[in-house]
Amino acid sequence: MLFANPQLAIWAFFLSVIPLIIVYLLKPKAKDVLIPSVMFIAQIAEKQKKIARAIRKIIKDPLFLIQLLILILLILAIASPYNEERTEIRGGHTIIILDGSASMQAGDRNDYAIKLAGEHLTARNSIILAKNIPVLALHNGDLDAARDVLKDLPRTATTADLYQAILLGSAMLTDGKGGIVVISDFANWEGEDPNVAKKLAEADGIYVSFVSVSGGRNDIAITGGWLSDGMTMAGQGKYTCIIKNYMDSPVNAAIDVLYGGDRSTHNLLLGARESEYFALNDIGVGVTEIIVHPDDDMMVDNHAYIVIPASETHAVLYISDYEDAPSATVMRLLPSVDATFMTQGEARSTNVHDYDAVVVGLCNGSLKSSLCDRLADYASSGGKVVVMAQEGLPFSDTGRLLPIALFEKANETAIKEVRESVMLRDIDVSDIAIGHYLTGEEKSGSVEWVLAEDGTPIISFWSVGLGKVVYLGIPDITGDHAWNDFHTMPEYPIFWLNLIDYLCGTGGVENCNKQTGYTMQFDSKVRATTPDGRVIRTNNLLLDQTGVYEIPGKLVSVNLYDAAESNLGGSGITATETAGTSTEKTVRTTTKKEFDWVLLILALVLICTELYYIRSRGEL
Repeated sequence: MLFANPQLAIWAFFLSVIPLIIVYLLKPKAKDVLIPSVMFIAQIAEKQKKIARAIRKIIKDPLFLIQLLILILLILAIASPYNEERTEIRGGHTIIILDGSASMQAGDRNDYAIKLAGEHLTARNSIILAKNIPVLALHNGDLDAARDVLKDLPRTATTADLYQAILLGSAMLTDGKGGIVVISDFANWEGEDPNVAKKLAEADGIYVSFVSVSGGRNDIAITGGWLSDGMTMAGQGKYTCIIKNYMDSPVNAAIDVLYGGDRSTHNLLLGARESEYFALNDIGVGVTEIIVHPDDDMMVDNHAYIVIPASETHAVLYISDYEDAPSATVMRLLPSVDATFMTQGEARSTNVHDYDAVVVGLCNGSLKSSLCDRLADYASSGGKVVVMAQEGLPFSDTGRLLPIALFEKANETAIKEVRESVMLRDIDVSDIAIGHYLTGEEKSGSVEWVLAEDGTPIISFWSVGLGKVVYLGIPDITGDHAWNDFHTMPEYPIFWLNLIDYLCGTGGVENCNKQTGYTMQFDSKVRATTPDGRVIRTNNLLLDQTGVYEIPGKLVSVNLYDAAESNLGGSGITATETAGTSTEKTVRTTTKKEFDWVLLILALVLICTELYYIRSRGEL
């Protein structure tokens, strides 16, 4: 017998068994007392028993023995005992591609697919979960590692790009040895026909097997949904969804709407194979869930979720000597911004900690070192700062404030976006004409969003303590001395709206309601809780489950909304099985056979026995 966690078991022994023995040694013992017929109690004649006699008494106590056995069994279970068994399995490297689409949640398709995957495992295995983006779950693992991964795979609800998954698997078999097993319902897929990828792999000498799973039915589904245009806060718009009946007979669908602790029920008559609209007015702040009945074998598309964030107004301090600058005008017009305008001199006596964000616009001369130090301290405590490029900035003592070390003013350059960001969404920075800019180099720890041709950061940021500082190298100087034309573009107000929302932690209704398959990007790793309760840390969050995600500062609802994926009949595939076989020889390998669960069951039986014994003694 071998143990996976012997050191942990040793610690558990000293922290449990030893204290139990000590407790029984110190436990008060019953004493015989002589009571004569007189009305007083005689003095006890016996002296305290010796330790050796006490130990013999403990050993004779059944309760002590039961408790000791319970602890020993639990300690052994903690040690994770296992035996190694020699088994013969097919050699070579097998790529298992599992369909991660929503249709695989119908009936027992997903469970059966995992069972089939286990039957195709070989000496070396890689597992790819085919979502809209193929995800490598295991690379070149042994039999035990593959089984562990298959056991813990989450259920996902995206579309499946089987074509790209097969190409990824083919690229992993660089020597052309091994095979690919694709396990899917082949009801629907994204991208190219997987048969094309199969033929490409076989042309390279890689055998590909398509294994089909089926089962379950989908009677009704929510195949689309949207919030009314311009809806920015609760009570100002409505939600509309499309409900489709996949049955061959009409149905009077029951629709439950859950909001807070309230539930309301509506009815909608659907003809055979028909779709109808269902609308909700005045959506409240928070999470609203819609459930369509009758229930079927694919409930993932019977639910829809809506998240309406609380309406917030951000207090922004705008420091500039030019109140008519385009950015200042935008600050006055943004409905989510309560802007206060001050000059650099006026800001010296202002408590910047009273504001959610500080924007440093165009100022005469250089920035005062005292202001830069105060803004750096403000950012360190969690504040958000935006500093705009200007003539005097290279001569300012910015200290630890800016994410860039500035050199001098330069003429004309092309710029490009090197990292996606929410504030530049739907903005093509290559269309911005740059006449002047400040050259410089990034500081260690900074993140660049937009770069000039010479590598100078044009838009970048870094974290200062708990806050962030953004350098905006596209100032809004107007007239004949303008450095660029960004402030004349219609996207300019949208840029500032997105920037303030990004810094202050809100994203509006649109960013709180997404469809499965969408990827949320963050500047650094964040802690996110998925709808099934898993907690992950990532800077690229693929929304692959329906429900509500919890990320720092907000909730995000995710829905399937895919009529093709909900249609379990699908378009099918021309071939669901391939007769190719592997030429790899059979090899002998060692596998683990764990039996800690047996020890846990025995411990549970003894705990029940202990309770029964205590009850029989009248102590419970």
